[in-house]
Amino acid sequence: MFGRAAAMSRNFLLALAALTLAASQAGAAEPLRMCLDDSAPPFSFNADGKTGGFDLALAQAIAGKLDRSLSVQWFSTEDQPEAGKETKTSVAALLADGRCALAGAYPLLADALGGELADAGHLPRYKGGTREDRRRSIPLNPLKATAPFIYTAPTVVLGPTASAATIHTLADLDGVRIGVEQSSVADIILMLYEHNRLLPQLHHVPPGSGLLERLDAGEYDAVLVDLHRFDGYRVTHPTNALRPSGYLHPAGFNLGFVGLTRQADLIYAVDAMIGQWLRDGTIERTAANAGLTYLPPRDPPVRPSLSLQDLARE
Repeated sequence: MFGRAAAMSRNFLLALAALTLAASQAGAAEPLRMCLDDSAPPFSFNADGKTGGFDLALAQAIAGKLDRSLSVQWFSTEDQPEAGKETKTSVAALLADGRCALAGAYPLLADALGGELADAGHLPRYKGGTREDRRRSIPLNPLKATAPFIYTAPTVVLGPTASAATIHTLADLDGVRIGVEQSSVADIILMLYEHNRLLPQLHHVPPGSGLLERLDAGEYDAVLVDLHRFDGYRVTHPTNALRPSGYLHPAGFNLGFVGLTRQADLIYAVDAMIGQWLRDGTIERTAANAGLTYLPPRDPPVRPSLSLQDLARE
């Protein structure tokens, strides 16, 4: 273990030296440019003159280690933060257009990093961008992820009308009114479960129609959503009546930073920082300070693309 830690330390110093040399050859060190979602608490947020979140705190720490200032490119996406196709393509377009060197809270799934991304994409709304910018077609470049720093998965959240205290399997939802967004990953999971066992109990709502707000209001008893989306709701609704059930579906994945493959030296240096911060508890403490439920990364670091078999499995 000590030898591995020493090797990681040497690798970090080598990568840091390479970055420092490149910066000195180019003059004063440029700011570390980071793309962060402006409405994805507790990962990142920028609203009403306030900024914060787990990703922002890590980005500031990374910039400090590199002896560089931090420049954040804030952006917005249309879909919910559950590894949606639009989010992946938007982030890839921001990186390819040179808006940032790294982007935060990226799903480490094979289809989000490999050749299944489109050849070109469009920029999302971003601070300083124009309508003409959003119309531009951006040729996408290969992506490279850092080491993962946290794990996330679909979880059952219970509302104030639910009688159950914990959920061990989805079968425990028999007889429970279940809210779910149409055509979401959660919808597929619930529809597939034991050959439509739960179908009569599903209450479908359009995406973006306040799924957790409706649960809080008692329109149904439980929902299946990404764990950290629930965290975000608790951050923005501190007086909520929702309860975690303790259930996690196996269709989870790691999150990390992502950049272009040509930024390998930077990603290599960040990998070493993440490794050190995982070992000394910095990542876990940063998550707790942001209101984020911390689950340590799991092997493999990059999960194969989720299949229907994965979503049907429990």
